Amino acid sequence: MGLFPLEHDELAASVGDLLVARGEKLAVSETTAGGLISARLLSVPGASRWYDGGIIPYAGAYRWEQLGLDVEVARRHGAVSVPWVAATAEGLRRALGCAWALAESGIAGPQGSRRSPKPVGSVVIALAGPSGTVTEEHLFPGSRVEVMAQIAQRSLELLHESLSRQS
Repeated sequence: MGLFPLEHDELAASVGDLLVARGEKLAVSETTAGGLISARLLSVPGASRWYDGGIIPYAGAYRWEQLGLDVEVARRHGAVSVPWVAATAEGLRRALGCAWALAESGIAGPQGSRRSPKPVGSVVIALAGPSGTVTEEHLFPGSRVEVMAQIAQRSLELLHESLSRQS
């Protein structure tokens, strides 16, 4: 499997099967992965049955307006923080009315953020679902593209694990 396994993505297909079996839909917010999560999901034939939509909110203001987020959370904690990414997932879930919303934010590099002391590869992933929101913090090694690919992979793994536990 390469960095962009779009020919036959077994993990994305399994996520789709689990969502179809549950009669539920998913939305995705990708700040750092830049659409890789959605590309993997949409590579699965029939994804329209379970993929509700996604956003790539690279500029913060877009996120705030579209999802009704409290800008003070970002100011207080930063864009790569558990409170902010959890709020993003929860806001997306509310805005689209879907059962599941996956959100991520991070620093892919090659330089770090001017506003954050966090190193390149710092990532927060949040999954909002029927039973609440789970979050993970990671420090992924590698180049910009490798960090992006690892974000997409771990995000789909988290989603798959959560759907499997609750089915």
